[in-house]
This record gives sequence, structure tokens and C-alpha cells, in this order.
Amino acid sequence: MKRLTYFLMSTLLIVTFSCSGYTEPVVTDGLVSYWTFDRQDIAGGTVKDVWGENDGTIVGAPKIVGGHVGEALEFDGSDDYVNLTNLGTFGEQVATSTFEAWVKTDFKKDWTTLFKVLDQGCNMAWAIDVNRSAKAGFPLAEDIVHYYVRQKSPAGCNAIAVEIEFALSDGKWHHIVFAIVDAAKSEISIYMDGEPQEVIEGDVKKLDTFVPFVEPVYIGAANNRGKVERFFPGVIDEVRIYDRPLTADEVTRNFESKIGLSVQVSAEKLPIVWAMLKTVR
Repeated sequence: MKRLTYFLMSTLLIVTFSCSGYTEPVVTDGLVSYWTFDRQDIAGGTVKDVWGENDGTIVGAPKIVGGHVGEALEFDGSDDYVNLTNLGTFGEQVATSTFEAWVKTDFKKDWTTLFKVLDQGCNMAWAIDVNRSAKAGFPLAEDIVHYYVRQKSPAGCNAIAVEIEFALSDGKWHHIVFAIVDAAKSEISIYMDGEPQEVIEGDVKKLDTFVPFVEPVYIGAANNRGKVERFFPGVIDEVRIYDRPLTADEVTRNFESKIGLSVQVSAEKLPIVWAMLKTVR
């Protein structure tokens, strides 16, 4: 009888988790910072880093709206952005790192910036631009997403600057992952909605020396040597950075996760399950 009880318990719990939309929590191995943009993690003008120590500061008045997971921030494309500070020593770790976020926008009138930091004299740079192609001389280029990391060298500015063709500005939620596998070997991986993307290479050079950022990283706008520009009009959610490149399986796990860091079971259904289990003898 006990075996039957255990079997029924397991079956009922599995069914409950499935009905509640249970998925695995996001990957935490190598996680440096995580900004959920949930209402509970925003106090006044501060956006809490729920994993690390890099709380952000809200500039402008982005709205808290429904997100892909919980809530998100909607940026007006005019003067809204989040200052993530210089992320401590993370600049030294960009050579093998991952940037990840959920994004929704329908703006195609110009190219904009999802996030960017560019220090003085191209000392360090790290960014994602939307609807912009370096091959076209930086004008509007619909359905092109441009990724780059840059460093200063004796020869000038070395950069890994690549882009993909993807209809990001279609008004739907999209999951972006930009992983620098090995900057010294010019190896990067880009995933959109859990799928690896074919890279259109631009200026690609091996990068080997990284230092902490001098300027802060902006989400929802570009920090171009201290000047704010290219404001992003749209919604941003679940921003995470890792000090290592995520694997394809880990990208899939984060793409499918609906619970962030913790397991969440429906508060309404769980008591019902336990009530049912108590009747099994």
C-alpha cells in the first residue's frame, strides 16, 4: 500500500507542476549579476541586482509593465535608461562572458542600442545595437542586430564586431544571448529565441587584454564616452550577465525558464494536492 501511496504522490506532484507551468530555474553557474526588472526588485530609482552587487539606477521614467517573466521595464526611446554602474571588475572578464535579456520592440524608424559602454579612447567597449549594420556605415538597417566588444591596443582599436539577420523589431518577445566564447580566438556565439544564429562577420580581430570599465554600462541606451544616445524604445526584461559563455543546453534552459531563480508552484493548487494525498491510506 505504501508503494501505491508514493506512486500516487509522485504522479500528483508531477501533474501539479506541469499544470502550474513548472520549468527549471535559470542557470547560476558563472552568474555575475541579474536584474529581473520586477516591481518587487525596484525601490525608488534603484533596480536591485538580485544575484550580485551591481544595483542599477533608473534615469528618466521607464514604466513597470508586464514582462516575459513577472514584470519588465518599458523604455520610451527618448530619455529612459538604467545605469548599471561599471560592473566592478567585470570588464576584465568580458573575454569569456555572456549577456542575456528578453526584449520586445516594434521600432524601425532608426537604429537604437539595447545596451552599451564605450570608454574614452576606445579603452573598452561592449554593446548590442538593433537595426544597425556596420557594413552600411551605421545607418538604419532593418532586421540586423549588431554585436561588438572592443579594446584599445598599440595598433589602435581592435574589435570583434559581428551581426546577424533577425527580425527583432516585430513587437514580440525575443530572447537574446550574446556569448563571447574566446576573444583571443575571435570566437563568439549568438542565440535568438534559443536557436544559434549564423554570424555575418564584420571587423574581427583577436582580443587579449581586458580591463575594468571606466564608464558605466547603460541598459536602454548607449553610453558613448559619457554621452547618452540611441535610446531604446521598447520593453526589456530578465537581464543577466555571466563570466563565462553559456552552452547551447544552458541557453535552452534559460530560454524555457519561466521562474527566474526559484521554483514557483501554484499557491492554489498545492494545498489541493496535499489534501488529496492525506486521503490516500
